[in-house]
Amino acid sequence: MWKFYHRLNIEKKLNFMSLSTALMAGIIAIVFISIYQYIDGKKNIAYTNQTLTKILAQNIAPALLFKDVNNIQASLSSLKYEKNIVEAYALLDNGEIIGRYTRERLFKPNPLIKNISLEPKQFWNGFRLYTITPIKDDANSIGFLITVYTMNKFISYLLMQMLFIALIIITSIVLTFKYFKILSRDILIPISHLNKSTTQIIKTKTLNTEVKIYNNDEIGLLAKNFNIMIKELSKYHEELSKQKDLLSYKANHDELTDLPNRALFNDRLTVAINRSDRNSGAISVFFLDIDYFKQINDKYGHDVGDEILKRFAVRLQSCLRAEDTLARIGGDEFMIILQENENMTTSITVANKIVDAMKEPIELGETQLMLSTSIGIAIYPSDAASASELVKNADLAMYKAKEAGRNNFKFFEQK
Repeated sequence: MWKFYHRLNIEKKLNFMSLSTALMAGIIAIVFISIYQYIDGKKNIAYTNQTLTKILAQNIAPALLFKDVNNIQASLSSLKYEKNIVEAYALLDNGEIIGRYTRERLFKPNPLIKNISLEPKQFWNGFRLYTITPIKDDANSIGFLITVYTMNKFISYLLMQMLFIALIIITSIVLTFKYFKILSRDILIPISHLNKSTTQIIKTKTLNTEVKIYNNDEIGLLAKNFNIMIKELSKYHEELSKQKDLLSYKANHDELTDLPNRALFNDRLTVAINRSDRNSGAISVFFLDIDYFKQINDKYGHDVGDEILKRFAVRLQSCLRAEDTLARIGGDEFMIILQENENMTTSITVANKIVDAMKEPIELGETQLMLSTSIGIAIYPSDAASASELVKNADLAMYKAKEAGRNNFKFFEQK
């Protein structure tokens, strides 16, 4: 036995110890529970049967005093509701049986009854309990009542209970065996998982890996601290990404109006020209500013000027489609990129909408200001061959609009 045990590896030794320990504990538990249940059950049966026999003896006393056999027999027959009492006898003082009850259909005389000593007592004969109780009239004994209780059903119940306990213990042994098997590996598995997680981080260069914490020992603490470190690094990485995105956004957008700035406008213009070349289409570029903005800024101050620029940007945006680009390129100068339709009427339609949108006054507190804009329009590819030339020609067209009285738009015209 011990040679076999010593030849096992550590994992199998732990499994063997867990299984043998659980098995011994189960056997000991079954034995002690069985003994306790049996002893306690016998005590309860003796007490209950003695009480029942005393009550029945009191009921039989009047009938026995007058030797009323029919009433005695009727009282004994009430024991048919007590399924564990198989025999009962009513005897006179001289031992003569005057009444008898038996549960079995084929009655066989019980030899113990004739030879039994008539005195108050209880005794066991095998799995049967004999209870002898005197039948009294006042203080005088006029006979005896003997009941015979069988433990067959109790034994059956006890066996079923032991079987149920055995099943529970077997289940516990199986679970304990599996549990010990897990415990025998709870050191190697966490370390292996930690190694896989670090390898994954190195290969994928991502910080969204979390190590599973199996327990609260030193290895569990190591895994917990590793997760904390990864979370802190992940937060730091996310913060750097947000800062990078914010800097990128600020580098490409106007801080006052939140519109694309000149750099982003130039990128989008290049993309639009390339798309136009691929599709053999046309685009139009608007160059516009606010008429007399310098005078407004000097009169009302820079704060009012900034508010006017923001309101002006909102009105321009309301005249455009989602796919159009509106950018502030500096001061009160704005530029627009439009995709022209087949009839080349998109720029005219949008320009008229912008001019009409400026007719409504801007309210700044109690002050109302009327704004107007001058718009220059250049078409690619008819008016220019490059992005810079297109912007320059749109600027020239805007000055033509100002020379024509402002608050209007002009297309670029080749000289």
